[in-house]
Amino acid sequence: MTDRVLLCGAWDEGAGYPRTRSLRQGLEAAGIEVSECRVPGLGQKKQSVLRKPWRWPFAWWQQKEQRATLLQELEAKVAQVRPHAVVVPYPGHGLVSTIKQRVAAPVAFDMFLSAYDTIVEDRQMVRPGSIVANYLQKLDTKACAAADLVVLDTPENASYVQDLTGLPAENFTWLPVHDPDAPQRVVPWQAPEDGMLQLLFFGTGVPLHGLKTLITAVAQVANVKLTLVGGTDEDRRYAKEMLGQRVLIGPSFVDSDRLKELLASCHLVAGVFGESNKTQRVVPFKLVHALAAGRPVITADTPAVARWLDGSGVVFTCEAADAGALGKSLRELANDPMQLAAAAAKARATYERHFGTEQLAKRWHEVLLRMNPIRFSGGPQAVTA
Repeated sequence: MTDRVLLCGAWDEGAGYPRTRSLRQGLEAAGIEVSECRVPGLGQKKQSVLRKPWRWPFAWWQQKEQRATLLQELEAKVAQVRPHAVVVPYPGHGLVSTIKQRVAAPVAFDMFLSAYDTIVEDRQMVRPGSIVANYLQKLDTKACAAADLVVLDTPENASYVQDLTGLPAENFTWLPVHDPDAPQRVVPWQAPEDGMLQLLFFGTGVPLHGLKTLITAVAQVANVKLTLVGGTDEDRRYAKEMLGQRVLIGPSFVDSDRLKELLASCHLVAGVFGESNKTQRVVPFKLVHALAAGRPVITADTPAVARWLDGSGVVFTCEAADAGALGKSLRELANDPMQLAAAAAKARATYERHFGTEQLAKRWHEVLLRMNPIRFSGGPQAVTA
C-alpha cells in the first residue's frame, strides 16, 4: 500500500514561495502519495502587514473565515485520503493545534520561521519582554507543543527554537532548503568581457540580508556592477546614491523565469550579510537558487553555511555586517575571475549533493520514520549534513 501524506494549512503558492513546493517535491521523490487541504495565505501582502503591527488583528480576523473553511474541508479530506501523516506548512502557527485535534495521524509542523525570531530579534519591530514579544513567544511555543514533530530548515534553527520554547530536543528536526524550480540544464558561466563583475542581489531587503552592507562594499570596488532586485525603498535610494551608473535597479519582485535569466547573466550572487543572530542560523534560499543555476555565491561566514559548504569551493565568505571585509573579497574576485570560473564549474554538483531533490527525499524519509516508525520503515536510507 502506498504511503500517504496530507499537506494541510494556509500557505502561499507561486513565485517567491518555494518552501511548500519543495516539501511536496521531496515527498513525491520519496515515493509518497501527497494530497492537499489548503486555503491561500496572505501572499505579497504579508510583508506590508508585518511592518505594521497595528494591522495584525485585522489580518487575523480576515483569515478567520478561511480557517473555518479549511477545518470544514479537513474532515472530508481525511476520510477520503486516510493519511499516514499530516504536514502543516509554514505559516501554520495558528492552525497546528486545531488540525492536531481533528486527525488521528501524527502531525508535523514545518515551522520554517519562528514568529518571535522574525519580529523581535531579526526585524526588531518590538522590544524583547514587551506584551507583543511575549505573545509571539507563546504563539511559537503553543504551535510547537501541539505538533508531534517540528521541522526547521537547519539544525541551528531547530536548536534555537528548542531553546526558545523550552520543549524537548527530540520534538525538533530539520529539512534543508531546496530549489523546486532548479533548471534542468545550467547556462555556462562566462567571464566578464568588459572587466566588470556582474553581481546579483534579489530579496526583500529584510535585516537578515544586510543589503546596506552589500551596497557600501560594492561602492568600494570600481569594477563591480550590482543588479538589485527587491530591497526596500530606502535600500534602492541608497544604492542609486552610492553606485550611480554601477547599479541596475530592477523591479521589487520577479517571477521564476526572469530570475533564471538574471542568474544566467550574472557572475556572482550576493547572499546575506546582516548582523542579527538569525544570519548565523540560516542557509538563504538565494544561495540555493544560485548553486542550482551553476553560479557561485558570496555571503556571510556563518555556522549554518559552514556546516554545508566549508571546503566546497563554491561559496566565498566574509565577516557578517563588515562592508570593508566584503569589499576586499569582491575586489579580489573581480580581479581574478578564474576563481569564480572554478567555483561555477562545481556549483550545480554541490547543490545536488546537499540540497537536491534526491537528498531532500532521503531526509524526508528520516523525518517520516520518526513520526510513524511502523508505517514509514521501508524507504530510502537517510542522510545527514
